[in-house]
Amino acid sequence: MADPQVTGLRSAEFRVPDLAAAKKFYEECWGLETAAEEGNTVYLRGTGSEHHCLALHEGGDKKLLYVNLAADDKQAVDGLYEKAKGLGASVDAPGDLAGPEGGYGFVFRDMNEREYRISAGLAAHAEKPPAEGRPIKISHVVQNSPDRQAQSEQFIDLLGFKLSDRTGFMDFIRCSNDHHALAYTSIDTPTFNHCAFEMPSHNALMFGAGRMKQTGYPTEWGVGRHGPGDNIFAYFVDPNGYVIEYTAEVQQVDDSYKVGMPDDWVRPPELQGDNWGFADGASDRMRANTK
Repeated sequence: MADPQVTGLRSAEFRVPDLAAAKKFYEECWGLETAAEEGNTVYLRGTGSEHHCLALHEGGDKKLLYVNLAADDKQAVDGLYEKAKGLGASVDAPGDLAGPEGGYGFVFRDMNEREYRISAGLAAHAEKPPAEGRPIKISHVVQNSPDRQAQSEQFIDLLGFKLSDRTGFMDFIRCSNDHHALAYTSIDTPTFNHCAFEMPSHNALMFGAGRMKQTGYPTEWGVGRHGPGDNIFAYFVDPNGYVIEYTAEVQQVDDSYKVGMPDDWVRPPELQGDNWGFADGASDRMRANTK
């Protein structure tokens, strides 16, 4: 394949100390549905066709274990592997994948040794009608990086991502028409920041946020509308300290999109991070769990 590329974001995988408690939270409070259970892992889906958008692995303190990315087919997976290997990336040879979703793929490690699984041929579900308060899919994953520009460029050069916007503190990169699937923010330690789940509408996001509030999980930042991506947001902290976001109306872009640079995203303090100027700054608890 001449120019193999990653074509989408599939899921994230969290390590949790108490699998039953985490499963209960993500089903009853967050609005996901169990797609499969296998050993010490629960696979949770949204209303979209992807087999799962979040996997929970029991086994210790919180850690983002994998980010799962899509390729079109086995040929594309093999092409991406050869390209990444040829450019010196740390990769594991492709092969059949374990787990209820099946498929074929390989593991890619970024410049900070974080692991991403690139796959094709996974089992899928029939889509369900959009539901108030229920996520469709995972929207994006944000991680902290000591050198976010170099980190972004690794994904652009090796996996075919494209830069959508670069602000004074974040890089937003895409692999589909969604404005971003991954983003990297300038924090000295290479840690997990947050991941977002796409809601079918602003109204659905508010229903989800209301359910979270009524079950004891206050909004940690939001509701607001971001600049890059133009998406509506509401952030929460789950029982294990993972920062998670409901998002809606993510901007759809193509190759005609003008990439924004830091000067394009200068905002007054009261509009920093929220174009509406409605949301107060992120809570201390959220800030502590995104470092």
